[in-house]
Amino acid sequence: MKTDELLSATVEEYLETIYNLSMENEIVIGARLAERFCVAPPSVTEMLKRLVRDGYIEMNNKRHIVLTEEGNRAAEAVLRRHRLTERFLVDMLGMQWHEVHEEACRLEHFISGAVEARVIANLNNPLTCPHGNPIPGSVPNARTYLQDKHAVRLSTVPEGKKATIVCVSEVVEDEEALILYLHEKDLMPDTGITVLVAAGHNHPEVGDGVKLLVGEREVSISGTVATMLWVTVS
Repeated sequence: MKTDELLSATVEEYLETIYNLSMENEIVIGARLAERFCVAPPSVTEMLKRLVRDGYIEMNNKRHIVLTEEGNRAAEAVLRRHRLTERFLVDMLGMQWHEVHEEACRLEHFISGAVEARVIANLNNPLTCPHGNPIPGSVPNARTYLQDKHAVRLSTVPEGKKATIVCVSEVVEDEEALILYLHEKDLMPDTGITVLVAAGHNHPEVGDGVKLLVGEREVSISGTVATMLWVTVS
């Protein structure tokens, strides 16, 4: 099977997830995918056999999963459609940034090349989705985007440091719920923050979470949520 053939939505979702995990420097294994998709391990095993057979992934002797060049191209094609769709929904239809992920998931499998080109032209070739993640084909080396920006997880930033939010992780079980939570706390891409209490200190006020200064507002989030925000440190 080649990337110019129609892939099933399930195959596309697997390739997207493997790509996103790799982009965030996580080791990809079958158990992680079973957890992500809430399916039994045997179902994942069967899908991985198919992806190996069709030339989209390779697996080493530790069962670590890596996209082939063919797999990478297929993943970037669907991620490009997904993130452009999110931009379209926000910038042209006026939806809020926290409302568009699920809509884009439904639409991404049906966007034609002609529609994609019109969206790009009308939005002046956007570089990132509303959640800050790179749009493959618009950003050089989207796979290494976080490394190239020297981005780190907010959960690793020491107390007293200033940072700017780059993007929200797409490797989460319920992305729309996370983004709504962040929206309510004014934590979105390009927002400047100061770490008042760093993660993991078991602070009496926030436990193992993080306390931030966002503008003039103090905001507390859990350590788990802090790992889902990628930032650059000033």
